[in-house]
Formats: sequence, structure tokens, C-alpha cells
Amino acid sequence: MAAGGVSKILACGGREYRDYRRLSSVLDNLCHERGWIVGSPDGLWMPNVTVISGMARGADTLAVDWATDNFCPTLKFYADWDTHGKAAGPIRNQQMIDEGKPDLVVAFPGGRGTADMVRRSRKAGIEVVEILA
Repeated sequence: MAAGGVSKILACGGREYRDYRRLSSVLDNLCHERGWIVGSPDGLWMPNVTVISGMARGADTLAVDWATDNFCPTLKFYADWDTHGKAAGPIRNQQMIDEGKPDLVVAFPGGRGTADMVRRSRKAGIEVVEILA
């Protein structure tokens, strides 16, 4: 868990991933299982997490939608395609690890970019939960 008691979840996945209901259910369940929830003044329970996103369409932006729906802060990292060309995605992925410092990576179905994020996360010793198609 990060300093201040708020855990950080990095959610990634394919650009064509569209299943918000499944993504929401997975993130809700992970937060409950790990005790990453807090009570709100109106008696509701909310996730006590920050969501890290690479802001690609698909799973990345759906995770931001989930964060918004659950009043969770986000850390957004954008790939600089103009400057870095094809290397922009891997550079952004490493930046999310180095600067975002996730406690958990949740990888929804995706392609090479998602596989790169999973590989980098494991190399950094970060727990990865892979969600199968």
C-alpha cells in the first residue's frame, strides 16, 4: 500500500476492450477482497484507491470511467507518439511503473502493449492479476 493509506491500481488492456461491466466487477471485487474500501459520510462504501491509466482507448479509459464513477483519483500518463514514435508505448509503460508506483497491475485482454506492461510490472516485482478473455 502506498504512503497515506491509498493503494494504487494500474489497469491496462487492449484498445478494443469494451466490457465496462466486467472491468467494474473485477475492480470492485479486488478492492473488497483486499480491504481497499472506506466508508463515506453518507454510509456508502467506496474504493480507497488511485487508478493509474495509460489513457489509450479501451481498458485504460474504461478504468478511468470506473474511477470517476467511484470518486477515486487518477494518475494519467499519455504516450508521446510524435516525439518517440513506436517506442512511445513502452516508454509510457515504464513511466507508469517508475512514477506511478502501482501496488497492483490488473491486465485485461489486450495485445503487445498489454503484454509489455505485464512483463515490465513483473520485472519490477509488482503483483499482476491477468483477466482472461
